[in-house]
Amino acid sequence: MPDMRRLLIAVAAMTCCLAAAGGASAQCMLVNPSFDMLGSPGTVFAGWSQFGPVALSTSTVHGNYAARVTGPNTGKFDVSGVWQPLPCTPGQRWTASVCVSHSSAKPLSGQSSAILNVEWRDAGGNLISYESHTAADASTPVDVWRIYSVQSQPAPAGTASIHFLLGVLQGPSDPTPQVTFDAATCVGVSPAALDNLQWSDFPSGRAVAFSGRTWRVKGPGYYGPGPNLFDNSSDAVWVDANGRLHLAIHKIGGSWYSSEVALTDSLGYGDYLFTTRGRLDQLDPNVVLGMFLWQYGPCYDPGYLWWNPYNEIDVEFSRWGSAGSADAQFVAQPATNGGNLFRFNATFGDTEVTTHAMRWLPQRVEFRSWRGGPDAESPASLIASWTYTGANLPRPDMPRVHLNLWQLNAPAAAQEAVFDAFAFRPACPSGFCGIVGVLPAPSPSAASVKLAAAAPNPSASGTTLRYTLATSAEADLSIFDISGRRIRRLASGIVGPGEHAVVWNARNDTGQRVPPGVYLVRLRTPDTAETRRVIILE
Repeated sequence: MPDMRRLLIAVAAMTCCLAAAGGASAQCMLVNPSFDMLGSPGTVFAGWSQFGPVALSTSTVHGNYAARVTGPNTGKFDVSGVWQPLPCTPGQRWTASVCVSHSSAKPLSGQSSAILNVEWRDAGGNLISYESHTAADASTPVDVWRIYSVQSQPAPAGTASIHFLLGVLQGPSDPTPQVTFDAATCVGVSPAALDNLQWSDFPSGRAVAFSGRTWRVKGPGYYGPGPNLFDNSSDAVWVDANGRLHLAIHKIGGSWYSSEVALTDSLGYGDYLFTTRGRLDQLDPNVVLGMFLWQYGPCYDPGYLWWNPYNEIDVEFSRWGSAGSADAQFVAQPATNGGNLFRFNATFGDTEVTTHAMRWLPQRVEFRSWRGGPDAESPASLIASWTYTGANLPRPDMPRVHLNLWQLNAPAAAQEAVFDAFAFRPACPSGFCGIVGVLPAPSPSAASVKLAAAAPNPSASGTTLRYTLATSAEADLSIFDISGRRIRRLASGIVGPGEHAVVWNARNDTGQRVPPGVYLVRLRTPDTAETRRVIILE
């Protein structure tokens, strides 16, 4: 379709001109990917440049707002959309995804489609080449959310940045379509995959087993928060004979060392319950005990904190350096944004057991603290509660649980916090949370790659995955949960021609059994990708 190809090249040229005229400048990560932070006059969404009819929608997968893009209705092939620039190096691949929906009132029809484009640009912002992927079209069911994902080709020589674009392509004679986009991702696969970046502050590799899960220990070294010196030894982090986890701040020579652990798994939406023992109200005023979700990003820049790029929510016990201040708080970061912080006072007995919880859902977080264990929640036992529904909800990328005990300034004496237990109760045991997976657009060379249906399927214990390559090729076979997070890589590298079989034992990359639900099996080569659905039973 030559006219449409010329149009897409023209759109790419237009986004270049918008950048030169003062649009978004390249940053190291996708900004405001769930569209919850609204923009200044001239742009609907903070961090996104736009062209054509773009508005906000309150029909969302996550958070309060999504991007509603309407076809430009010019009587020819034309595009409306939103876009952002990201820095890129030659050879780098990108994994991109978006949740997409079109309504029965203004559906995609004829030659119209929802598109996800990756545009390769040189240091001067000039277009080198681009990829255009169909995220939805007339064949896509209406009034439901689908998640579309794709991995780009390697960036060509001379690439200095990409433009990531979400848009609506309207055909010349098609009725005006309207598409809603939400929960976008665009992450560089190389030189360092995002999942590998989660462990830069954990160089020793030490881990402890607590509450049936594996936790990596931070340090040794000088890291945030604070920043502090962190000790990874058994003097700072240990599990006692009763199975309780201890975090300590202690002195080595003339320096105070803090402690932190992080759960190896990213658990997603659900209720996170932390059961503690003892006098959290008597921590030194300069000490912070944190129970929180956090995700390391491609970079750390305080200039990005306005939209909660690191997916952080916290339960914290601290007086923040002032002995007369309240000693506890619930937080959605950034805490400085209005309505993101709830402070309260609590007192505890010497060996009292209390539980502090964050129920993270697509449109809210329900914070609670109560006296007793994880099953003792009731109006009578409640210490404090707060529900957050603002613009800085964490997104279901890969935030993990972190527990830390750290210092604002040197404490007067050594400090210790004790955890009796950690529990997680998934919000979406069926695996859906309102999103259904959709296959990437077929490639002309798709016949060279075939991924057969998994068997048995459904299964409680695992399944066999068979695939065929016509020629030797670099291939990746991975399992994704329904929100698009990779949970298991089964094969990666050069694979010879012919049929291959791999058994997936229903466990993730850390060896833990995955919850029952729907999962996507994706086979990807440089030329194409195929996806199959697998159901894991209890």
